[in-house]
Amino acid sequence: MINNNQLVTRYYNLKAKNNELFKVTEGYVDEQVKALYEELDQHFVDRLEIDVQVAMDKGQKAAPELDPAELEVAVTNNIMKHLDDLGLSVLPPRLSEPNTIVAHLNFFNHSRYY
Repeated sequence: MINNNQLVTRYYNLKAKNNELFKVTEGYVDEQVKALYEELDQHFVDRLEIDVQVAMDKGQKAAPELDPAELEVAVTNNIMKHLDDLGLSVLPPRLSEPNTIVAHLNFFNHSRYY
């Protein structure tokens, strides 16, 4: 029987093997967050929308051997984790458009995973 620790180890092994994919994905997210912060200099905004397809297109170049479904899982999960690490609150997928991840400034400083 495989337990959760073994599954997590396999996940991190795959992540290490595809390190370039995750760097590209996080770079794309960081660009979007930077644009939000720059907009906050002049306007009240609290919403960030990340286009998963754009991130996947960028990631495909870094990990061409991944099957599209596997790439989508890796990119989507990494975007959500990175946004949470940056302190933004990620909306559940059912509250956003397909292939879009929506995050808000986290005024209540709550961590959320969906």
